[in-house]
Amino acid sequence: MRVTLSFNPDALPQRLASSVKALAAPGRLEWWSHARERALFSLLHLRQGLGRQSLHRQFSAQDVPRYSFCTSPSPLLPSLPWHLPADDGQLDALLKGVVTIFGYSWAWAPDGSCWHRAPDTGALWPRRFFADIPVHAGNPCGDIRIAWEPSRLQHLVLLALLAQQADPAVRTSAVAAVEAQLVSWVEANLFLTGIHYISPTECALRLLAVCHTVDALRPLVPDSAPLWPALLTLMFGHAELIRKRLSLRLTTPRDTLAAAVALIYAGSLLPELDMAERWLAFGHYLLEEETPRHISHDGGSQEQGMGYLQFCTDLYGMVLSLLDHRQAPVPEKIRQVFARSCDFLSEFRNSTDGSLPRIGEGEDEHALSPYMHFAHPHKPHSPGLTTFHLSGYSIIRGRMQDKAIFDHGALGMAPRFAHGHADALSLFLQVGARDVLIDPGTYTCAGNEEWRMYFRSTRAHNTVTIDGLDQAVQDGPLAWSLPFETRLVYKDETPEGKITVIARHYGYKDRLGVTHLRGVSYEPPGSWMIWDWLTGTGTHHVELNWHLGCRPIPVDGGYRLEGFDHPLLLTIEGGASTLCEGSVQPVGGWASKRYGSKDPITTLRVDYTGSIPHEFMTRLRFV
Repeated sequence: MRVTLSFNPDALPQRLASSVKALAAPGRLEWWSHARERALFSLLHLRQGLGRQSLHRQFSAQDVPRYSFCTSPSPLLPSLPWHLPADDGQLDALLKGVVTIFGYSWAWAPDGSCWHRAPDTGALWPRRFFADIPVHAGNPCGDIRIAWEPSRLQHLVLLALLAQQADPAVRTSAVAAVEAQLVSWVEANLFLTGIHYISPTECALRLLAVCHTVDALRPLVPDSAPLWPALLTLMFGHAELIRKRLSLRLTTPRDTLAAAVALIYAGSLLPELDMAERWLAFGHYLLEEETPRHISHDGGSQEQGMGYLQFCTDLYGMVLSLLDHRQAPVPEKIRQVFARSCDFLSEFRNSTDGSLPRIGEGEDEHALSPYMHFAHPHKPHSPGLTTFHLSGYSIIRGRMQDKAIFDHGALGMAPRFAHGHADALSLFLQVGARDVLIDPGTYTCAGNEEWRMYFRSTRAHNTVTIDGLDQAVQDGPLAWSLPFETRLVYKDETPEGKITVIARHYGYKDRLGVTHLRGVSYEPPGSWMIWDWLTGTGTHHVELNWHLGCRPIPVDGGYRLEGFDHPLLLTIEGGASTLCEGSVQPVGGWASKRYGSKDPITTLRVDYTGSIPHEFMTRLRFV
């Protein structure tokens, strides 16, 4: 039998281009990166079993005199913008090794088991090769993010700084407590064993924390202290693991930034090590080439989270301070990224306490400590409209210290949109010092799947849900598909102070044939109107949710909101209104003020079932 093979040379370039395009698709590149990383894990696991740790070095007391970071009598790190709390017993608790972790009490134990015990469940996380430990939702131990928190060792930084202001006896006790916990951590977490080596970001934050902790305690730590070999062992192993893993697979720009800063710290502070130059070079490469792309030119974060943006801003501030302190060159674009993010955040800060609205994720992430943040000095804002076109936010400031934040931005950072929320056209409203319309927060990223789904859903935000669906499709706890598109349609500000912003999103257009347009209008001295217009065809169930930061009291024609000197009236047209508080079936009426905890709130739900087009009209005004 003869088989005839046909070959068309003219089609070769087209086929080659198609193949290259397919291999370059985000999913395939991500698969290839994961495959390379898994190969590294297999090699590391094999070497661990044979007792050959290529990325690890155990340091002894005889090694300490070689390193200037261990022997310098004066601090080697720059001062940072600290806002330390008044000592309300916190110093005593830290000296005893007691820390509050997302509402759970955690206590250091000399046997080291505390580093592996889950604060939220009390279960012990496995002590085996890190890549073989299941940590995603549904694992038998708990929320991995909560378990990681004490091992960031950021509480030791606070202990060292508070001890600086105390009497000599307390400072001596602080040195002993820091040394005991640091040595305990290194001994209880053998290299590559346990949950604390899973994330390069966790390794990076831990490295930064121990550097600032021991630097703050100079010259109280004697050269012969066992703290120094433990510090060197941790820094070397962490820096090498970070370098190796990020050379094979880049994570999100936020995580890459943490890794870059840690490598620059390690390379700068331990120049005597033969790996220091490689750490510095790779850290600078990551800092300059990979991290700036997640900060928009208007200063906002493509991840759409205020907390994560502050986290990145602090990391940029830390590395800039270090390089300036050492009189090392800094690329101008890094200074510009840092300045833009500071400017952006300053527009959103609360005028009374400087806090940020809890929009998006990352509100409980800290580069070094909850008490260290880089921020512009507070300045009062005048009434008016400020729009960030690239990041997708409009801030409307009224004349009675009221402020609205209108979110007309993207879902998050492509391709996975891991930390995005389906909150297109959501609204945050503050009147005076009171939150009126709130963002319910995050609650969990790796804990209960049902609660994770709810808190990132459209229903959990101040916007409109169609037929019970989210504006995009959740693909597990850290991914979305079919991301929505948003568009700013119109904005106007009159000389009399009236402000109008209109935006549209298309998250339901392809699936349901429905488009949502929202207009937000402010009229002095303190009246707000929100108009929701749903266009399309067919019959649908439409649900408008307002998550309230103050309690509503039903009155004729609407609801009176408590907590104001003058009555604030909320009225809604377009559907049947019900109040929901702390409901489980279906989930609704919840907010998370910090990661890992949730509390009942009042949600005002407005339902309509019928034909489209349809509109809702919401008004808030003082009467």
